[in-house]
Amino acid sequence: MVLVTAAALFMALLYLIFKIFERRAVPLLPAIVVNYFTAAGWGLLITQPWTQDVPTALLGPGAWVGALFISIFYVTALSTQRAGVAATSVASKMSLVITVLFTVAFLGERPSLMGWIGIALALVAVPMASYAKGAPGAKGAWILPLVLFIGNAAIDISLNLVQRTVLTADTEPLFPMIVFAVAGSLGILWLLLRREAGAMRSPKALIGGLVLGTFNYASLYFLVAALARSGFGPSSLFPLMNIGVILFSTALGLFVLRDRVSKLQACGIALAIIAMSLIIWA
Repeated sequence: MVLVTAAALFMALLYLIFKIFERRAVPLLPAIVVNYFTAAGWGLLITQPWTQDVPTALLGPGAWVGALFISIFYVTALSTQRAGVAATSVASKMSLVITVLFTVAFLGERPSLMGWIGIALALVAVPMASYAKGAPGAKGAWILPLVLFIGNAAIDISLNLVQRTVLTADTEPLFPMIVFAVAGSLGILWLLLRREAGAMRSPKALIGGLVLGTFNYASLYFLVAALARSGFGPSSLFPLMNIGVILFSTALGLFVLRDRVSKLQACGIALAIIAMSLIIWA
């Protein structure tokens, strides 16, 4: 449970940092690119790949997940701007539906009755706790939340499959480094095509990217570790993760950003705590 909690906490801190970016007018894409290279740098320091051989079996999955990472980051930003926070947050969190169904249908997981009840409650609690008023034009941009819904599920399923079929205890720390290096390289190419590479030298982009990258590396590191050693199957782990992110995000929003929680969100949070208790009990 410690690994799941750590992963959820660092993911929640990412949302907090993005809110601070908005308030401080930090250029988003340049900061994201700096963030990926910072995360890859942490991977280099922690894993020291020059002291061991990097298995070629990691390169393909790492490139795939890295491409998904930066693409979904960009879609998240677009969806937030055009479809609103409500549609974006619900689509992102509810991607766990696909993940849970995939693990049950294709990976042979069979949650107990108590686990199924907890998962069902989580599917209700997550959109309730995530809901916020969206932008006026949300209905006209439905395609972005749909892509986000599928994309986040693709990331979760890919990480789960890589952990099950490719990673070992020795290669587990190498994988996040490869993912972030690929994402950062694609980000550089993206900035060059947009002729915005110079924006990475902005102090706001550099400082914001350094902070974001540190927490981003930690979130993926603990997620991969949780998949391997937490004792929870993916059908339980990902609902737990989403609930944990919501609880930590809400607490950080209340105490750091002075956000307000609606009655619907409060009910969703209470239901999420019940769902989490049932999943852990099961």
